[in-house]
Amino acid sequence: MTELVELKRVAMVYGPDDDPNMYELFEGVLYDRSYFFYLEHGKLYLRHVRKVEQPDHPHLYVDGESGGLQLAENVQREIMEVVTELIERLRSKNGLAFLLDELLWLHGRSHIELNLVKTKGNL
Repeated sequence: MTELVELKRVAMVYGPDDDPNMYELFEGVLYDRSYFFYLEHGKLYLRHVRKVEQPDHPHLYVDGESGGLQLAENVQREIMEVVTELIERLRSKNGLAFLLDELLWLHGRSHIELNLVKTKGNL
């Protein structure tokens, strides 16, 4: 039996990039208190976010400065439906299946560096 995916509509403030006074606001969905999915020009992105601790803005988050992932492109469906389906699909995969089915076959990717093997002192 699959666990219910809990998503909440929120907004994320992103920036600044080049201009220290330039910020962008994105609407999207929050998963598990700190993972923000949003669509931009048909591309689905995932970012780590932190909640803005202001009572007047209960649905506002800021970028967690971790970089983001592009998860899909040419998305033309409603974001809640897409994210729910994606989370359920990823939950059904184990780590090895994800590496072999998704990461290894990315078209046009450069070399990906992961650090999956831990030293005995870091176990």
